[in-house]
Amino acid sequence: MATLQVSERESEENPNTLRREGKLPAVLYGPERDSVSLTINKKKMKELMNEITRSTRVELELDGDVHEVFLRDIQYDHLTDEPIHIDFYEVPDNHPVEMEIPVVTVGTPEGVSSGGIMDHLMETITVYGEATDIPEILRLDVEELEIGDSIHVSDLDLGDLEILTPEDRTVLSILAPRKEIEIDLTEPTIGEELLGEEELEAEEEEELEAEEELEEEEMEEGAAEEEEEELEPEEESEGAE
Repeated sequence: MATLQVSERESEENPNTLRREGKLPAVLYGPERDSVSLTINKKKMKELMNEITRSTRVELELDGDVHEVFLRDIQYDHLTDEPIHIDFYEVPDNHPVEMEIPVVTVGTPEGVSSGGIMDHLMETITVYGEATDIPEILRLDVEELEIGDSIHVSDLDLGDLEILTPEDRTVLSILAPRKEIEIDLTEPTIGEELLGEEELEAEEEEELEAEEELEEEEMEEGAAEEEEEELEPEEESEGAE
């Protein structure tokens, strides 16, 4: 079990001053104890964070006493993404607690070796049970999974722990390989075909409009010629008189 040295923090100590000194403010609390303000070495805390998960129990050494705790919450600076405050949660061994357990896979699935793809859908599983029964990590052996196989929450066996995540949720699946679609660049695509059809329709409309205009012009010319023919006999008759 990982161990971390901590010290009690006085109420008048400024958290920002502590951070500038390479320390982190923290708090220790639990269902059967009073809250205590703490100070931690920032470098040691960051090293510990790289080694544990949220469901790992850690030993805090405080004034000669050892407290087994969970890392309950971490506050980060929104600009630097550096930790600025830590919450530790202490519960007795037989005390029930709700916890998220990280899910990791072990081995390479047969389906992946055959060209398939492993789709890891859930990174954590939520459980409820005694503190001593909470595992640090949930490891899933996936070597025998073929293409089309899946692991659901209902397939998991965590002993006395109650799984709070819905049973029908899929933890991971082995998917068939994606088919590559070959596109012949010499042939028009669907978009180009649609565009070609639109252009053809536009050309046909323009030709139809041109034909209608020509017919109107011919009709107007014919009407004008008829008027001229009607006027000529009248002029001849006037001259005869």
